[in-house]
Amino acid sequence: MDSPNYVLKANEAVLLPARKRSRGRTALRAGILAAAAAVFMGSVIFRENFFAALSWPSQISLAVFALGAVWGGKKREWTASPMELQFYDDYLILYLPKRQYGRRYARREINKMRYEQITECTFKKRSGRIHFYGAGTSVWYRYRKDGTIPAKPDRIRHCGRGLLYFNTRLEPEIDFVREIEEHSPLRVRVEDD
Repeated sequence: MDSPNYVLKANEAVLLPARKRSRGRTALRAGILAAAAAVFMGSVIFRENFFAALSWPSQISLAVFALGAVWGGKKREWTASPMELQFYDDYLILYLPKRQYGRRYARREINKMRYEQITECTFKKRSGRIHFYGAGTSVWYRYRKDGTIPAKPDRIRHCGRGLLYFNTRLEPEIDFVREIEEHSPLRVRVEDD
């Protein structure tokens, strides 16, 4: 295999569920959902509207807290994930040694695109994402529970028209646009989103 002309090592920003919730918040959420479920189930079983029997401040509070408990409890945080952008004579490789797609799901990715098959490269300023549009090949190895990867890839994906991207928000000191333009024949279009 060829050796790359230049390797840019950085950390990609990956959005993952927050690590832990406090016990008090979890208990409060469970209590609110249990109260809302009791009102709903009581109304169904006894065929009487228990929600209407509550005072209007109690109705509003229960509805707001139940909606907040259902949709407000899913906190997400940006996490650093190592990546390499490898520049060769005719192609580039986005190598992700351990890309997290959740707290329990990670895979090694080797994403290859030939320069002549890349139709567009853009940098989206607000989101901090670099996009490569065009044809490419992705090789994926899913990590097992014991932290090892298989010898054979889980999936090899050949894409005629696709998108390859990474998020730069955790590496503001690296000028990715300059690095890509300096080490490849690609020109990066900068967008404000």
